[in-house]
Amino acid sequence: LKIDRDTMAEVTVLGMLGNPVGTTQMQISLAHGFGDGKEESCGYARDAVSRLLQGENIDFYLAMSLDGISVLNDLAGGVTVTLEDDFSAADPAMTKGTTLTLQGDQAETYVRTRRSIGVGTNEARMVRQEAYIKQLSVQLDEKLQKDQNFAVDAYDALQPYLTTSMAKGQLVNEAWAAKDYTRLDTIKPDGTYQVGEDGFMEFYPDADALQQAVLQLFYEKVE
Repeated sequence: LKIDRDTMAEVTVLGMLGNPVGTTQMQISLAHGFGDGKEESCGYARDAVSRLLQGENIDFYLAMSLDGISVLNDLAGGVTVTLEDDFSAADPAMTKGTTLTLQGDQAETYVRTRRSIGVGTNEARMVRQEAYIKQLSVQLDEKLQKDQNFAVDAYDALQPYLTTSMAKGQLVNEAWAAKDYTRLDTIKPDGTYQVGEDGFMEFYPDADALQQAVLQLFYEKVE
């Protein structure tokens, strides 16, 4: 499920003493900004996603800091992409039309840069991120198929950048099991974009589309 960072959702807000005082509607990406930047922030983000998904329980969470992107990319052997936009202001090797295997900081540049790239919207960046993640997942699956210890090695390399409610053993086991999954197409509910009164972009998901996403992800149809 792909959730636009500008999705308007009920987010927990804190009072002057740092305690939750209720919720208010704002961009869902701001939920993580409340808290300590670690477990507390992840909890607020999890709660906002749960409310957005009509109260569905979020069993576990895993967050990775931006510094982990290059590490994960290189663990996969580098991800090959064809650049549909010009990134040369950040890296001279990343010119429009070039096909290259991203290494190190190039991966973060590719998935993170927005304002100076193409149309500059988060929606366009999400398309780029989805294509990157799709190829990254294939390569990680291949690594797991060849070496059962790869999941352990990957966790150890990424651990400094991770915040998660899952124990190491559980996370490694889930990664090992995932190599045999059939990956379905990413779901992104339809909706409308508009510029808010504060000048920032807002995305309002269609209620019916959101409900269909919940049904598809969390329920099985009874024949």
